This record gives sequence, structure tokens and C-alpha cells, in this order.
Amino acid sequence: MLGYAPFPMGLSAIQLGLVFFGWGLLVAFFSVFGAPRLQRRYGTARSLYAALLFFAADLAVISIFVNNRTVLVVAVITAGIFIGINNTLTTQAVMMVSPVERPVASAAYGFVRFLGGGLAPFAAGKLVERFNLHVPFAIGALAVVAAVIVLSTAHQMLAQADRGLDEDGHLATEHGDPTDVTGEIADEFGGAGGAIDSLEEARHHA
Repeated sequence: MLGYAPFPMGLSAIQLGLVFFGWGLLVAFFSVFGAPRLQRRYGTARSLYAALLFFAADLAVISIFVNNRTVLVVAVITAGIFIGINNTLTTQAVMMVSPVERPVASAAYGFVRFLGGGLAPFAAGKLVERFNLHVPFAIGALAVVAAVIVLSTAHQMLAQADRGLDEDGHLATEHGDPTDVTGEIADEFGGAGGAIDSLEEARHHA
């Protein structure tokens, strides 16, 4: 979505900046405030399933109405809600259940995620050249639905993460406090999650 949606909008640089400013605000708000509340009330697994399915529906709307600028802009901004929730909960779950140290898990997760983000604009452009504007977003929607199916195979692992356990069922306190998403938020926005964790620890000890 981020890699190709700006092109069919046909907006000026300032207008495009305002669109993604709105998108970014929703990402930030739902990463920091929305995701933890949903996690406490519904659990990680159900919250992720819902966020991803709504995101898939959002991509489907973009695919269908890609030539309608108003719908496209609203759908892109709205996607910030689902992306914000997904970013925080997925990152936290990965950090909790990973069998390796948090910096290693974070680096591997970031590599895979941003590799896809780097390839997406190129792949989307090629799909538009070969087919039409609708196809990249339709494929994106199907890919997200497939992701939910794959994620459901790790439902038990996500439930363990909610209980503060790692993939082997042991306490995962060495990965950080399960209720503290400060470091994960820093990771999402390109910050030094470990540095923020250190500051939080120093604050608790002070």
C-alpha cells in the first residue's frame, strides 16, 4: 500500500504529505494506546486476526476504488489504524516467543519486514505495467488473508505470549515485561528500542 498508493492519488507533494501525516497519526495513536487496550481485552491472537482482516478489507476497497481519489485517500489514512495495532502486537509477540535474545530477534524481524517493504514498490509497478492499477492491491489483500491463516497456526504460541511465556512454555521475563511495549514502539518508528528499555530500567531503579 505505502509503496504504490501515492501514484494513483495524483496529489501534489504537500497534499500527499498531509495524507500520510494523517496516516502516521493513526499509526502512532493505535500503536501506543489502541493495541495495548485491545490486547488486554481480547488477547494478542484475536486482536491480530481482527486487525489483519480489517486491513485486508481496506486493501480490497483500495483495489476496487483505486481510481476514486476520495475513497483512496480515506482508505489509506484509515489503514493507519490497522497497521498501528498490527505493528505493536506483532513485534511484541515476536520478542516474547523468540528463542533468541531480543536484539537478534528484533534484527531478524526488521530485516524480513523491510525487505518486503523495499521490494513492494518495484513489484507493484511491474504488476501495474503487466495488468492494471487494481491488481497490486488485490494481491496485497489476498496476501494479508493468507497471513491470517498462517498466523492462526501459531495461536497457542500467541496465547503463551499473553501469559508471559516463551515458545517452550517457560517464563519469558528475560525478554522484558510482557505489558511494557515501550521498546517495541521504538523499534517500529526506527528508534533504538534497547536504549529506551535501558532508560525505563534506570527509571524503575531510581
